[in-house]
Amino acid sequence: MAFYDSTGQEQIILGNVRLVRADRQPCPVCGHPTGDCSGEKFEKPREILLQGTVPSLEDEQTFLVEEDIFEERQVSQFTTLRVLLARKGQTIPLARARELGLF
Repeated sequence: MAFYDSTGQEQIILGNVRLVRADRQPCPVCGHPTGDCSGEKFEKPREILLQGTVPSLEDEQTFLVEEDIFEERQVSQFTTLRVLLARKGQTIPLARARELGLF
């Protein structure tokens, strides 16, 4: 399944590399039947190629939160509140991940 931006254009980068969306098909790298790569054959990637570097994809890119992100806020002199900003397993926009300092 090809990757199309918000204008309907297929995304091709570096001249001939076609971006594709995850579509529950076998992984082309490790061969996992549903694309849920477990890391048994390959170690988990440390970063995603070109993430945050292609301006035309800025609105399309997302970030998977790997652990709950909290912020402590002072409510009164003796009380602090712990606010959940992003839940583990949630997919958030790349701009929000940048704001939270996740990469």
